[in-house]
Amino acid sequence: MYDRTRIKRTLIVAALCLTIAGTAALSGCTGEGGETDNGSTPSGSSSSAVSVEKEDTDSTYSDADSIKINLSGNGASVEGSGANVEGSTIKITSAGTYVVSGNLSDGNIVIDAGKDDQVKLVLNNASISSSSAAAINVQKCGKVLLVLEKGTDNTISDGGTYSESSSDSDDSASANAAIYAESDLTILGEGTLNVNGNYHNGITSKDTLLITGGNINVTSANHGITGKDNLQVSSGTVNVTSGGDGMRSTNSDEEKTDLGHVIIENGNITINAKGDGIQSEKDLTVSGGTLEVTTTASGNDSDTSAKGLKAGSALTVSAGEIKIDSADDAMHSNNTLAINGGTVSIKAGDDGIHADSEMTITDGTITITESYEGIEAEKLTVSGGTIDVKSSDDGINCAGGNDQSGFGGMDGKMKFGGPGGEVSSDASLVISGGTIFINSQGDGVDSNGSIDMSGGTVVINGTTMGGNGILDHGGTMNVTGGTIIGAGTSDMLEMPDSTSSQRTMVVLFDGSQNAGTLIYVTDSSGKVVAAMAPEKNFSCFVLSSPSLSADEEYKVYLGGTASGEETHGYYSKATVSGGTLYSSFKLSDTVTYANKDGVTTYNGGFGGADCPIRPTVPSARPGC
Repeated sequence: MYDRTRIKRTLIVAALCLTIAGTAALSGCTGEGGETDNGSTPSGSSSSAVSVEKEDTDSTYSDADSIKINLSGNGASVEGSGANVEGSTIKITSAGTYVVSGNLSDGNIVIDAGKDDQVKLVLNNASISSSSAAAINVQKCGKVLLVLEKGTDNTISDGGTYSESSSDSDDSASANAAIYAESDLTILGEGTLNVNGNYHNGITSKDTLLITGGNINVTSANHGITGKDNLQVSSGTVNVTSGGDGMRSTNSDEEKTDLGHVIIENGNITINAKGDGIQSEKDLTVSGGTLEVTTTASGNDSDTSAKGLKAGSALTVSAGEIKIDSADDAMHSNNTLAINGGTVSIKAGDDGIHADSEMTITDGTITITESYEGIEAEKLTVSGGTIDVKSSDDGINCAGGNDQSGFGGMDGKMKFGGPGGEVSSDASLVISGGTIFINSQGDGVDSNGSIDMSGGTVVINGTTMGGNGILDHGGTMNVTGGTIIGAGTSDMLEMPDSTSSQRTMVVLFDGSQNAGTLIYVTDSSGKVVAAMAPEKNFSCFVLSSPSLSADEEYKVYLGGTASGEETHGYYSKATVSGGTLYSSFKLSDTVTYANKDGVTTYNGGFGGADCPIRPTVPSARPGC
């Protein structure tokens, strides 16, 4: 079978070239490929949460048993054993509880204890600034509990340059963050922590970083918060402004499937990043809390990834409130993606939600107010939830590839297929439940493979542009249940196959109808079967519904008024009045086309009215 989607897109490129050539002396027209994410796709990764021990949430301590570190100017004094002062450096060498207060204007705290020692470092209105090194530097320790004393305000800062032994490389063994730990690090308590990472990163743990409390504000020249092995937020408030990624985990060892994850269990997180908002080398899981993520590309570097939530293996959302405004994809997985609950609001410079491989949506509320392609995956399964998509290209696209299956227009995003431009024959869209609203300037729903629908509701306010359709598929389309209702251009109509058990009607209008004009369908008893007032101009109306029956007489009206439950022009329960009868006909086939005179045939598509909808040999009809 020929690839009709690729032909459609190739013809649009050709038309664009001719248009440009008519106004300027240009020798050619070249599509420009977009960014390809080259991250690996680890297999067998695990998204289980980090184990939270009692010590990770217990900010209490014995004042009598604690060691006091009193900061003053460029020095400090210590009350108790386990720490000593070496010039402007306070060195902690053994397990214990250390309470730090005062101001250290140019120095740092270094922890170099036993490999199994646990150090509880309590910040009690402490300010630590270092001009040439990490302000808190954990070189060796079993675990550090960084406690933020209730009611206190603490500030940790480093300088814009480090000593020659330090490095700004993330793979370096040397410290490169204002708070740096070679060990596990837990931040807890009820105080405030302000971190200024002027050299490179804000907070970095080369093991697991766990946040269970506190009010944490991070400003960093590069990445904000890094837990190399794992990063988990279980509670607290986190605000990050970063020149690179906001929050991330970076362990890429494929054999260590329990490492390289980001887990958001709860808390309030706000991120403004000039890179990815939250990036996980393997799995990224959100099971609660509130996230507000804004990303912008760094400078003029077009290769900079500026995605909202990004996972190397699996991205899963089961609960929480997520708001994303991203320069790139808002939610992106190099492999699989699942939304099983929560509330997601998206404004994206590229795709709203993208998975290179499979995506499932079982529940939740998803609103995409701006995107290039709304939802994109090689294989997409929707069984529940409420989805509201607005896109400048396809609303839903199933194509496969590495974030290049979309096709751009005048904005320079001329992208085809997967790597190398190929289109996946395994692409599929399966809808068994949920409610989907689409407002698109490309195809409403486009699968380069198959479409199967057995339940749910899909409402499409389709494109007004030629070369796109309300529905588009490159394989089979089987409809056995659910409701499809849509309006848009009559170009490129791809309807369900004759093997579908559910009936579909397609109403073709003589000319373009104005946005907001009511269309409603009644059966022979006068009962309203469907009603829609499209949000954009339209020349075609499509309805597939369990309510449609063979040999039933249906009437289609234009105009009038409707009342009832309405969303994006679709009335799920409508009471209508007025209007003018446009057509009356019976459903004789699985798909019945009608115009003002009744049942008709459809010969639309590229090349005008004489071009067959799906020619067996695309070159057989010149101009098609």
